[in-house]
Amino acid sequence: MKKVLILAAVAAATTCSYGAGFGIYEASARGNAMGGAVIGDTHDATAAYHNPANLAFATNIMVSAGGTFILPYCDVEVDHRSQNRMNPGWFFVPTFYATIPLPFDFAFGWGNYTEFGLGTKYGKNWDLAGDTQQTTMEQMTFNPNLAYKITDWWSVAAGIRGSYIHFNNHKQPYYNFNGTGGGIFDLHSRLNGDDWGMGWNAATTLKPTEDLSIGLVYRSMIRHKIGGSFDLNGFSAVPPPGIILSEHQRASAKLRLPESLTLGVNYNVTQRYRVGSSVTYTRWSSLDKIAFKIGGGHSYTQRFDWRDTVRVGFGMEYDFLDWLTGRIGYTFDEDPSKKHHESTMLPAGDRHIIGTGLGFKITDSLTLDLGYNFIRMNNEHYDVTYEAAPGVYQKRRMSCRNGFSHLISATLSYAF
Repeated sequence: MKKVLILAAVAAATTCSYGAGFGIYEASARGNAMGGAVIGDTHDATAAYHNPANLAFATNIMVSAGGTFILPYCDVEVDHRSQNRMNPGWFFVPTFYATIPLPFDFAFGWGNYTEFGLGTKYGKNWDLAGDTQQTTMEQMTFNPNLAYKITDWWSVAAGIRGSYIHFNNHKQPYYNFNGTGGGIFDLHSRLNGDDWGMGWNAATTLKPTEDLSIGLVYRSMIRHKIGGSFDLNGFSAVPPPGIILSEHQRASAKLRLPESLTLGVNYNVTQRYRVGSSVTYTRWSSLDKIAFKIGGGHSYTQRFDWRDTVRVGFGMEYDFLDWLTGRIGYTFDEDPSKKHHESTMLPAGDRHIIGTGLGFKITDSLTLDLGYNFIRMNNEHYDVTYEAAPGVYQKRRMSCRNGFSHLISATLSYAF
């Protein structure tokens, strides 16, 4: 019976381990403020993320460092019953970039940034605590690139993406199965693990005219095999008279981070006024399943039914003064999940993102970019199927209302 409880708890945890739409695109304050519309024209070291092919046009050694603070909220209902607000607190996404021009029209670029991540934390003992209580997934990319300027108007680049990922999930398996808040099961499970993976990227930039720039960036799939531990502790009254559980097992899960393709166009309307747009296609459908293994020869496969998505961004910036630039942007971020196949790990819903920011030229070599974004998520209602007790599955209707996030970002850049 203990093995059944352990495997069932792991299976339930895996269901909500990695939900749809956990991409992170906040890589620089300027990019955030302009809705990501800097693919064709990235004039500092942050090109290592936005479009490494732009590194080839650099004439100085440059470094950029900064990050984004993210604060998400969401009001949650289960079967039309109001729950505590989903509020996991502030998350910080750090970034660091460097660019070094090389002989013969080559350039080297380095980027540390986050491509994927999530964080959800629900109120204590909420109705779906048996599905998940708190989940975090933290990922960091280490990305060296080599760029080459073929002509004055055409450049290419390629790089390696080393990916480190850490995952942690806490839940209360079979919480409130008897409808009274306890008595049959009083269990807590934690799934914790990490892994290194490897991918690659390729990019190109075309400058048909002095004012028009077109960029294209491809990022490959990254395969992870997360290894760690699974702990289950507590009391189960099944079978009578009950058992006290304290189990520790090795665990692993296979995960594929999806590939993506981004196209961006930037245009200098005047010397002071610039506009841009970008479109990102992400193949979330490639994340069709998560294969999970636990000590003792047990295995579990969770299948998903996600769709590919498109993310569209527009932005503009204007130089009010020689040392002051204003920026605004808008992004529509499509949710890949489907209403009939969801979990509580990450609230579903298309996202509308409004961005604004300022750029300060402190000296000829030093610049500071600041950004603020407001994310508004569409209200969504979807079904969550989870294991309410060993071998007993229930479907609950979950609603996410008034979902929004605040993002505050800063990037400091220096050209030697």
